[in-house]
This record gives sequence, structure tokens and C-alpha cells, in this order.
Amino acid sequence: MKYSRAIFLVVIFFGVHFGVFSQETDSIRVYSNVWGVKFVRADTLLRPNQVLEAMEINSSSYSLMKSANNNYIVSQILALTGGFLIGWPIGTAMTDGIPNWAMAGAGAGLLIASIPISINFKKKAQSAINLHNQTIAGSNTWNFKPKYHFGLNGASVKLQVSF
Repeated sequence: MKYSRAIFLVVIFFGVHFGVFSQETDSIRVYSNVWGVKFVRADTLLRPNQVLEAMEINSSSYSLMKSANNNYIVSQILALTGGFLIGWPIGTAMTDGIPNWAMAGAGAGLLIASIPISINFKKKAQSAINLHNQTIAGSNTWNFKPKYHFGLNGASVKLQVSF
């Protein structure tokens, strides 16, 4: 009976420690690849406007992310318009029509113009996320990081917890 109580207390202690104290629910991670930027918080994928809403608690990271979000919108509009202007003459050429290659050239120009704006969005978003995460880490005033040591002592088992 004594062992079952001890085991129960150890399980409860570890469950509370790993379940509550080690969570960082408000930190946001950024993943960037060829297809764009992905924002993740607690294994949930976020859109840029959702990240902006999450940053309302910190004015400096919010203003930086708002600027990044504006760059994202402009970049997407330029890229989609450029893609349409490139695709229309290609579709016309595929159906034996007379393509307007000047339109495709204008679309290519818009598509190329969207690239530096997209890069600027990535840089600003990364800076805003870093600032947001630093603010959250700095506001956590209670760092509970115990150290555990298990040992055998003859016929008994000991658990030492150092705070």
C-alpha cells in the first residue's frame, strides 16, 4: 500500500510538472520555405491576420507585424495580378488565338516586383515574432525548473528533487 501511494504521488508530480509548467502557449514559431511563410502556435497553423490579433498585447511587435501584413497583402495582389496577366496570353496561344505578349511582359514585371515586397514581409514578420516571443519570455517571472535524481539505496528507491 505504501508503494502505491508513492507511485501515485510521483506520477501526479511529473504529470503536473510536464503538463503545466513547461507549456509555452503564447509563443509563435515561424517556418519559411519556397512556398511562403507559415506561423505556428501550439501546433495550430495561423494566418498573418491571426498572428496580428495575437500580438495586440505588445504595441511594438503589433506595429511591426501590421507593417509586415500590409506588405503581405500588396505582395499577394501583385503576384496574383501578374500571374493572371501571364496566364491569359499563354492560354490564348494554346487555343490558337493571337496572344498579347505585352500583357505577359507586364505580368512578369508585376510578378518580379512582388518578390522584394515578399522578402520584406518575411523579414518584418520574423522580427515581429522574435520581439513578441521575447516579450512573453520576459513576462514569465516564475521559472520552475526542478532537477530530479533517482537512486537505489539497498532495498529502497529514492527520488531527490532540487528546486
